Amino acid sequence: MPFSVTHERKMVPGLAAPRYTTKPFPPYRFISGATPHPTLDPRGHSFRRPGETTPSTRWVAPADWASSCQYLYAADLYNHGYWWEAHEAWEELWQQAEKAATQGRFLQGLIQVSACHLKLHISRREGVKRLLDSSMGYLDGVCREIDEAVYMGVDVADFVARVRRYYGIEGGEAQRTDHDPEAYPYVRFVSDPKPASGSEC
Repeated sequence: MPFSVTHERKMVPGLAAPRYTTKPFPPYRFISGATPHPTLDPRGHSFRRPGETTPSTRWVAPADWASSCQYLYAADLYNHGYWWEAHEAWEELWQQAEKAATQGRFLQGLIQVSACHLKLHISRREGVKRLLDSSMGYLDGVCREIDEAVYMGVDVADFVARVRRYYGIEGGEAQRTDHDPEAYPYVRFVSDPKPASGSEC
């Protein structure tokens, strides 16, 4: 069944932020029910036929965040409304991390914030509440653990505050009903990343 990329783009708010990488975005954002599943549908933007190898993702130490194309590209995806794709990119890094350690829980928090935005976009309010509660739990825990406010280039406390403000949490419930590019909690790095020379960033 054909689908309209133009229609899909109209569905997504006009999020915009400075890029941290030059890697091209996928030809469309995955929105369940509107676009082909990226990996399961043969028309998907990341579909691989049986037998095709999947590029491996290397673990990155928290201090080396600025050299990780995968980490930076995930932020680009998130900042431009590719929520499913950002979720997947961060999850590949999370799979390489120690899940119970600070890095694992930080990445899990980012993954769930991205998923929360997608649930908001498709009007799944129960999913928004569940993912918002869970993501804030992970990121609040990271804030309590780190000696400085910044972790993997992100001022975590500031990001958490902006996410909470964006959703207008009152009495444990998120008040927001749609996305607003002007108020959106973009991932901002406190210093300019410097990807490794010769990388695909």
